Amino acid sequence: MLLVSANYRPSVGGIEEFTANLAHGLAARGHEVTVLCCRTGGAPLEEASGGVRVVRLPASDLPRRLAGVPYPLPAPPALVRRTRSLLGWADVVHVQDVLYATSAPSLALARRAHVPSVLTLHVGFVPQRNRALDAAQRAALATVGRCARMASVAVSVNPAVAEWAGATLGLRHVGVVNPGVPAAPAVDRAEVRRRFGLPVDRFLALFVGRDVPKKGLDVFLAAADPAFELVAVTDRAGGAGARFVPFVPPGAFRELLAAADAFVLPSQAEGFPLALQEALVTGLPCVVSPSPGYERFLRDGEAILVRRDPTEVRAALLRLATDERYRREVGERGRAAGSREFGLDRFLSAYEDLYVEVLATNPG
Repeated sequence: MLLVSANYRPSVGGIEEFTANLAHGLAARGHEVTVLCCRTGGAPLEEASGGVRVVRLPASDLPRRLAGVPYPLPAPPALVRRTRSLLGWADVVHVQDVLYATSAPSLALARRAHVPSVLTLHVGFVPQRNRALDAAQRAALATVGRCARMASVAVSVNPAVAEWAGATLGLRHVGVVNPGVPAAPAVDRAEVRRRFGLPVDRFLALFVGRDVPKKGLDVFLAAADPAFELVAVTDRAGGAGARFVPFVPPGAFRELLAAADAFVLPSQAEGFPLALQEALVTGLPCVVSPSPGYERFLRDGEAILVRRDPTEVRAALLRLATDERYRREVGERGRAAGSREFGLDRFLSAYEDLYVEVLATNPG
């Protein structure tokens, strides 16, 4: 399998971890897996990691530096050359999202080489910091986005994204495959908190996300109260009302989740965020602003649903901080939802079945 993801480790984000979970899980099941991505953070151009070959393309990170948009721009000659070479080896190519600069070329080259392709759509329209970026995104969806129709099969991470993709990208059918995340680690909560410089004896409410409007960091910070401590894992340098933690490697983040008391994400325009999946699997009570499609994964009482309003977030956290029985019940219901919806084995098997299907119906 050739997995194409513009962003990948050491870059931090939901698509990066989705791709890593899939790649390492498939490799552990005996498949040969290569990830083609853009180079970030001075990572090597090629390496082997956990049974997965990672091939990185020389790329510019200018959009992130200028506008805070994680949209790497690969060098076109290297993109075409390496993609063609890897397509000569691959049985299936699996592309993450449609608007990245790696997506359309990979789908087009796969089609020309008669290699079956799978496209996973992670999000719909994502509001940006200003109208110009929003306009650019709409223009890209109306043009480059149509390359989604070159995929042998397209799937999404929830029904709302699938419906949006059908209406916006002109796809006839978009299936839904639930994501999957590793099991939560067992940790010494006090030791983890001390390692991150956090108080051992306070109620900790944890937020994670980039400092972009859709994630709701400002809503989270405005919900501050003396009864609990707010901890924001983000790329914002700092500010009042919370303790700020820079993005950390996935394993360390899962340990931090296991040492917290609640998870908060007042976001919008989401598929179903990776951090929320991990928080549910960990058994944390989750305070979230639901986006369309959340109802596929969450039943009544499995998370605390609030509007993107600091008053509602604060009220939910106050009850969790002062009612231990309620906190335990919400956490246990959330853990059951995480186990039911986001098990790693189920996720891997679903994509294995999908690869078998496209190989059978679209032979090279």
